[in-house]
Amino acid sequence: MGPFQANYTSFSVSYYAAPCFSWRASKIKYKEVTFIVLSDPRTLPRKKNHWERNSFQLNPIPMKNIHVKEYLPEHHLLWDEFVRASSRNGGIYQERDFLSYHPEGKFRDASLLFFEKDQLIAVFPAAIVSDKGKEKVVSHPGSSCGGLVYDYEATVCRVMEILEQLIEHYKSKNIDAIEIKLAEPIFHATPEGELTYLLWHRGFSIKTQEISTCVSLANGNSWEKLGRKKNLTDIRKLERDGYAVTATDDAERIFPIIETNLATKHNCKPTHTLDELKKLKQTYPERIHFFAVEVNNTIAAATVLFDVTPKAVHTFYIAQSQEYTSINVLPLLFYKIFEQYRERNFDWYNFGISSRGQQIKWGMLEFKERMGGRATARQVWTLDNLPDYNNIKNYELCHCRQQ
Repeated sequence: MGPFQANYTSFSVSYYAAPCFSWRASKIKYKEVTFIVLSDPRTLPRKKNHWERNSFQLNPIPMKNIHVKEYLPEHHLLWDEFVRASSRNGGIYQERDFLSYHPEGKFRDASLLFFEKDQLIAVFPAAIVSDKGKEKVVSHPGSSCGGLVYDYEATVCRVMEILEQLIEHYKSKNIDAIEIKLAEPIFHATPEGELTYLLWHRGFSIKTQEISTCVSLANGNSWEKLGRKKNLTDIRKLERDGYAVTATDDAERIFPIIETNLATKHNCKPTHTLDELKKLKQTYPERIHFFAVEVNNTIAAATVLFDVTPKAVHTFYIAQSQEYTSINVLPLLFYKIFEQYRERNFDWYNFGISSRGQQIKWGMLEFKERMGGRATARQVWTLDNLPDYNNIKNYELCHCRQQ
């Protein structure tokens, strides 16, 4: 400590903020911050008791020109252009073109746009869902995932302010809870950890998370290294027997296989009707694809793919014809697709989830792993009791606003 003996002084701050001190401060309490500041005794009054207590009030610092607008149909083109060209964590599932395949009136839209001055910097696709007599905003009930989508330049500070405005907006509308379904990290253009950290930071908690399986396309033939070794042998035999992978635009040709497969194996119906799948294909002719394994002009297996971003593709349906269940045609289908997407400079192929909360569908998961996939996660975050949410005017937010 030097030739002198250390002493201390302290203050109380009635706001969650702090000025800069030349010595370290600690011992922070909620609603009141008590600082213990290491002080040089030569700078203190020469009294027997060197403890001094001072209080001061900090005024809230307004957000930096960020304002929120509720989504209107006139924002459709602006929204989609932002997600496609300017966002770093958005994709097809957050685009209005995709969400609009649902019949009009199916959801009570509660989407938001965030502007800094006149520049769009973030969007939040959402709808209101009634749940046990309470109103909950879900992002998004009509899509595999939603979330706050923000621009490439967004910093932790900016995302914090946007998220705070989002919370305050829905609180002012008497919403009871907010639920956000985040996409797997492979769908982000760059590493993106701001939102997951800040959701936790602002009081959200993980409601559930699902195990998803992805294949790296940028790391050589990773699927051959990680997949079942017998796959290559099966593929060569299938090709000798006349099986081939083809692309088709005909939804009517593959939909009966998907429908029968889901009914037989999972006792459920497709997420989309045939008309909805046709509409999506018409809306995204270059981003939604149908692939099939064919032999003798007959479909043995089929899959529906969504190019979520320019670097990541997602499998929405996988189906095998009942007549060909005894033949392992799926390695041929997927290995050929992996090669095509690698040539198109995609980085990731996503097989989707294989769980419902803590219930793991082991057969489905192990099949995807045999194709060379490995696990990632899809998370759902929730903020309950929104009316009781306290404006978090703490050190971090105020410090952020001072930058």
